[in-house]
Amino acid sequence: MTPLASQVGGASASEAAEAVGEVADRARSFSAQLIDQLPRIIIGIGIGVLALVVALVLAKVVERTLARTRADQVAVVLLSRLVRLIGVLGALLLTLAVSGIAIGSVLAALAVVGVAVGLAVQGILENFIAGVILLVRKPFFAGDQIRTGDFEGTVEAIDLRVTRIVDYDGEVVLVPNRDVYSNPLVNLTRRGRRRTVVMVGVDYRDDHDDARAVILGSVRGVDGVLQDPEPEVLLTELGDSSVNFEVRYWTRPDIRSVRHVQDRVLAAAKRGIEEAGMTIPWPIRTVVPDGTFKTSSEGARHA
Repeated sequence: MTPLASQVGGASASEAAEAVGEVADRARSFSAQLIDQLPRIIIGIGIGVLALVVALVLAKVVERTLARTRADQVAVVLLSRLVRLIGVLGALLLTLAVSGIAIGSVLAALAVVGVAVGLAVQGILENFIAGVILLVRKPFFAGDQIRTGDFEGTVEAIDLRVTRIVDYDGEVVLVPNRDVYSNPLVNLTRRGRRRTVVMVGVDYRDDHDDARAVILGSVRGVDGVLQDPEPEVLLTELGDSSVNFEVRYWTRPDIRSVRHVQDRVLAAAKRGIEEAGMTIPWPIRTVVPDGTFKTSSEGARHA
């Protein structure tokens, strides 16, 4: 073996020995620190377990409390799980803090991750939060007929992303929950009754007080017209060809009842007016010759 090779081999062995010694020193140092911190770690684990138990109990209390209200079961389960998740994270962070581990960097990392995730799923989170609010506040139930934005129909279901509506043509419309929550919402069936207004015109030559009484009597006798509140017949317009009455009456709120009763009301009003000898006039136009008007025969003679 040459002297140069002997020197290289000796240097490698020396470096390896130094590396092993450094690792051993670090292991002994870590063991010593672990032994010193062991009481704090045990206390931290105990406090974390206690905090976890409290969080789980609190989640159960929240679930039972909401279950006694009219809140939707999906929202109840969701909120209880959310409380449970927050409790678990809080117990974990509390355990780390009591054990002497700096949690500032952990919180910073969680904040960064949270912002990134929030920006990536912003629309989903908006629909999720709006869905929770709708499920808790319950502005409508499945089976109600509502109008929101440009959509109107019967609510079939609501979940944490969309509200499913079946319109009056039988088509299913999925409306994002954030749109339902942020736009004006009209519940057409919530109060159990609904008012409809139709216009009925009579001839100027008919007695208008008699016409009002005839129309009112006809409407009162229609099946499906509620008597409380009572129907009303109000003279609202002197039109070009007729005196127009606004007929107001109340029915059950579902669209089928509204449309069918409206058909019967108009038919009854027309029949009552005709039986009373009155007239529903058609549009009248008066033609006044201005001197340049010629009949077909006159035109032929001039030709």
